[in-house]
Amino acid sequence: MKMRWLWAKLAAGLLVVASPAYAGDDHDPFTNASVRDGGSAALRPCIETAIAMRPNAWVCTGYGLTIVDEGGTATFTSISPAVPETTEDLRGASILSDDYDTWCETGSICHRKINSYAEETKGNAAYGDSSGLIGTYDAIIRTNLNGRQGQWKVTLIWDGGPALNFYDVYIHCKEEISNFPDSNCGDHYAGAPRIGSFLWRWDSGTLYGNRLANSNEYYANLNLIFDPDGPYTAHSAGTLSTSQFNCYGTSNCVFP
Repeated sequence: MKMRWLWAKLAAGLLVVASPAYAGDDHDPFTNASVRDGGSAALRPCIETAIAMRPNAWVCTGYGLTIVDEGGTATFTSISPAVPETTEDLRGASILSDDYDTWCETGSICHRKINSYAEETKGNAAYGDSSGLIGTYDAIIRTNLNGRQGQWKVTLIWDGGPALNFYDVYIHCKEEISNFPDSNCGDHYAGAPRIGSFLWRWDSGTLYGNRLANSNEYYANLNLIFDPDGPYTAHSAGTLSTSQFNCYGTSNCVFP
């Protein structure tokens, strides 16, 4: 919700960065204007870096900056957000049945443990091109643990800018491996939604993971690529990772 009315509320906020105006656009949020505080303010260090670099296509998340060059190659640079990643333990507490659009609106990446078998992760994202900021969106992963199986749902929320056409939206299960790259434990296709002012939220169906046989720690990554409507190229978003959960011995998996 924080950026859904971005273009009408540019004068309110804390984030001010200079940028060349969009060609033919009198509403460039980075030309003598402010972006309201919220998720974009939390990502300010990344957005300022992207504006200075002027890459062909860029996406800022709480982990850093992903750019796509003119040849279609994506590269990632870690940049600390203005608001650090947070984790809440809400076991035993009550929350709204569905507050995805208001929860974590001033953060970068937020995790909350609903109980020992359920966790939610939300990441705010801003994207643009060599001319500046184009728009913003939110991504949420819901993890449910069923015995030694992970189950996931993905939600994407349009906040501002043109409509977004997502494709290659995947959940990748990962097994923690010390001193080596983490092992893959399943790739799960979530869908190819289109979101915008006409349909600002999309929820995937349940993605059923593989049985996790090893006694170890696990987590899931969300990766996606999208095209904004208009004269823009494909954007590749950086990984959004869930909290780690434990599947020790032969016991059921749990969030510690």
